[in-house]
Amino acid sequence: MQPPTSSDESASPPEIPGTLALYRSLALPVFAPTFIMSACQSSVMLLIPLFALELGAHPGVAAVIFAIRGLGNMVIDVPAGYAASKLGDKFTMLVGIGMMIATAFAASFTQSALLLSFIAFFFGAAMAIWLLARLTFISETIAVVQRGKAVSTMAGLQRFGGLAGPVSTGVIATTFSFEVAFLCIAAFACIALTLTLVFVRKNVKVDNPESPNLLRIVPHILSNHQHTFLTAGIAVSCCTLLRASRQLLIPLWGESIGLNTNEIGYIVGCAAAVDMVMFPLAGYLMDNKGRRTTLVCCLAFLSLAIFLIPFSNSFITLLGCAMLAGFGNGLGSGINMTMGADFAPSSIRGEFLGVWRLMSDAGSFTGPLITGYIASSFMLAAAFPVSSAFGLVGICLVIFGVKETLQPKPE
Repeated sequence: MQPPTSSDESASPPEIPGTLALYRSLALPVFAPTFIMSACQSSVMLLIPLFALELGAHPGVAAVIFAIRGLGNMVIDVPAGYAASKLGDKFTMLVGIGMMIATAFAASFTQSALLLSFIAFFFGAAMAIWLLARLTFISETIAVVQRGKAVSTMAGLQRFGGLAGPVSTGVIATTFSFEVAFLCIAAFACIALTLTLVFVRKNVKVDNPESPNLLRIVPHILSNHQHTFLTAGIAVSCCTLLRASRQLLIPLWGESIGLNTNEIGYIVGCAAAVDMVMFPLAGYLMDNKGRRTTLVCCLAFLSLAIFLIPFSNSFITLLGCAMLAGFGNGLGSGINMTMGADFAPSSIRGEFLGVWRLMSDAGSFTGPLITGYIASSFMLAAAFPVSSAFGLVGICLVIFGVKETLQPKPE
């Protein structure tokens, strides 16, 4: 068994800044744009299906348009990683934010559900470009021993943005119109563009003549890092599959036991609140106890919570299961991105992270499809143990197949 590839030992800065100094250095170039772009993304996820319905689309068509956004994520993951290496991380971040601005502006003038489906694809592409370039920037600039704190804080801010975005744009869309809400998304993205342009000082490129061309990236990286993707990669996909399944299964089970929409919304909101406040603990675990321990804890609590959900028969018991799932999900804040950054070789960092994120996105895309198929073909309760089984597979892969990537802290 070969140890994981990590070329960060020589690339890590010789002096490790304190935690507060780390946060100050990332506040304006990374954390503030992360919050803004997360708010924009979650607002788009709320507005697209509702706007499609207002344009006269059937609910099934609205669901397809929403899914096209996720397809845009997956299709652009690898090209975005390639661009981050060849064109530079700052330049690629600016391209992603610029696409978000242009797409939101175009959506405000859309009068056709068909055109909205194309816009949804480019919304997904814009977020994929931004996320890949931002992760490449973090990987290049932050020492391995502090990467967990930086990435978990980023993930926590994404969760806060994911809460603030839909609330604010929902009010704007109700008070004014969908068109005004999309224009507000474009305006907020302009702030993120300005922050990135001013405070990200370097545009780091990787000029490696031996790196594969765009069409050969996926087979090249999968063949050269086969063990990593067959162990850690599948474990991360299991984690994203569990997370996506949880978002689908909790509301479905709440409806099946007779809870109304307000009660289910309260349960989901409480679980999200627990999830959001866990990122400091997640960062501590990743940088002090290791990535393997953190991922195992995340998978274990998520699997247990999902397995227990069909045993709940009331508001209180389902609330307890949902909050346990939020606790487990919060423990894994940023774990996927951190492990990807750890494994990524410096010579093809962007390309590797593009394939890594593609594998992660595949888990989140297939999770609801698998659980939905099981629920419709058999019974809803059968989907819960099947989803939990994916978590157990991920735990076994981590324990028996994944080497720890956290380097010892310097004396």
